[in-house]
Amino acid sequence: MANLAKPARTLTQGEQRALASFIAGRMPAGQLHGELCRAREQALARASAHQSAPQAEERLAPAPLPAFNAA
Repeated sequence: MANLAKPARTLTQGEQRALASFIAGRMPAGQLHGELCRAREQALARASAHQSAPQAEERLAPAPLPAFNAA
């Protein structure tokens, strides 16, 4: 029986495009695995770049202005 508590892995946009091309008959079966691997590597590279970018922005961001109470 499947473990339903763990969410299923979703496909990246690149993987979806590769599968759609294969299903539509525009990509031969021999190229499918390579395209799926390439799409996954690109998604992982994008995710790691995205995770490191906010840390650099936090160091460069100016301090927030103090809030004034208008009571």
